[in-house]
Amino acid sequence: MSRTRRAFVTALVAPLVGLALTQGEAVAAPAFQLPFPCGQVWEGQTRTSHSPANAVDLNRADDLGDAVVASAGGTVTRVENTGSTSYGRWIEIGHGGGWRTRYAHLSVQRVSVGQAVTRGQRIGDVGSTGGSTGPHLHFEQRLDGVAQKIVFNGSQILYWGSRSYTSRNC
Repeated sequence: MSRTRRAFVTALVAPLVGLALTQGEAVAAPAFQLPFPCGQVWEGQTRTSHSPANAVDLNRADDLGDAVVASAGGTVTRVENTGSTSYGRWIEIGHGGGWRTRYAHLSVQRVSVGQAVTRGQRIGDVGSTGGSTGPHLHFEQRLDGVAQKIVFNGSQILYWGSRSYTSRNC
């Protein structure tokens, strides 16, 4: 198949099956897991008024300081602190193929830019920094800079409302 024809077919098919385009090739999303240690149960809330709407807020009782772990392996691309606004203390991890994850409102950031991380590795602690009104983790999965509907363990989370999720990030 010619390069032009392959690019055309990939451009038509990739959006239908949830793939990203990288230099004319289709790249599947990483096998994202819940960003907490294996076996923990967390409540996830989504709402249309959230910014971005496809993000999820995750919390449970007495979660301040709980471990936040990498949802998939990758390289830390950002470690930021916006003070008392927006995300507060946050981390972004690049996973290849245009995929990135963001972890916000952290009390502690335990990684640095350029650091390689493995799925399940502790990267920070749950906090209430930035524009937060209480301890929780704001989590996003992004493709080429755009927030996507979140998938954990191969299944899309509930939109719009609340649901409990058990981590399989083992």
